Amino acid sequence: MNTPRTILRTSIAIISITTFHGWTFAQQSSAPAQTASPARNIRLSLIVTDQSNHSRDDVNKDEVQVLEDRVPQPISFFANDDRPVNYAVAIDTSGSFKNLLNPTLDALKLLINRNRELDETMLISFVSSDKIETIQNFTADKSKLVESLKLFRIEGGQSAVIDAIYLAVQAAAAYKAGDSSIRRAVVLISDGEDRASYYTTDALIKLMRAKDVQVFIIGVVTQLDNSSGSIRSSPREAAEKLLSRVALETGGRVFFPKNISQLTQAVGEILHDLHAQYTIGYEPKNNANENFRKIEAKIIETVGREKLIGIMRSGYFINPPDLDGKEKKKKSK
Repeated sequence: MNTPRTILRTSIAIISITTFHGWTFAQQSSAPAQTASPARNIRLSLIVTDQSNHSRDDVNKDEVQVLEDRVPQPISFFANDDRPVNYAVAIDTSGSFKNLLNPTLDALKLLINRNRELDETMLISFVSSDKIETIQNFTADKSKLVESLKLFRIEGGQSAVIDAIYLAVQAAAAYKAGDSSIRRAVVLISDGEDRASYYTTDALIKLMRAKDVQVFIIGVVTQLDNSSGSIRSSPREAAEKLLSRVALETGGRVFFPKNISQLTQAVGEILHDLHAQYTIGYEPKNNANENFRKIEAKIIETVGREKLIGIMRSGYFINPPDLDGKEKKKKSK
């Protein structure tokens, strides 16, 4: 099987971005040492939502609890995160999106036009592994981005959703790598039905755990078959499971709109999340030996207010694996 490749309309292919060397989350957001030192400072992004799945901006430090490997951690830093955002948008242009592409592009115009001055956006279209294309490289030029939306076209092929996420995460992580003044994200719009990816789900999870890139997903799954068998999940269930896991691992969010109006609302939620989050800092107090530290955020319940949900990436590596080096070997075959 051939490895995924990009068809260039710009001078840089996603697949060629292999210079990023596995910084941990904390290194991207304040660069702690790569050893398990009690003095290292961990910085995490936090999104808080209510029971209606809307983001909340009225949470304070005393209401948040962070657990690392199930051990509560004393929070030393808590603030609104107003850093610029570099994000890659990956749009499914397979045949199943024929009736959805134009409404999707219209909604993305809203997202792009609300970029802040220092935000940069990359545009990617994808179908199969050999049809993952850089439409527009990272730029802060809104007019160029909006004009580039006209280049998206529906094509035939077997959707490679995992490959598209993998390469978009690589691209977002590699662009201005090591600059802690930037947050990084991917916005994926797809039905989530993976049919022919080169990368496995496990490989994708490993990559996402090694890179500090939030993934926000709009999963348009309503047209997928919802009939399940005695052994296998239905295509819709499988798609929802994949997309939900990706968002959960990265501290992003997933939306499953049922109509165009809900799709537009989902883009509005992502627009808010890209620019309005919290940053939490702490020095780990547990002495676990595991290289990958699992983390969790809980919002302490307050009398008179509905239960809130804290959304944070699943964990971070003390010493990140050199996934880029391994993938170079695979791609050279």
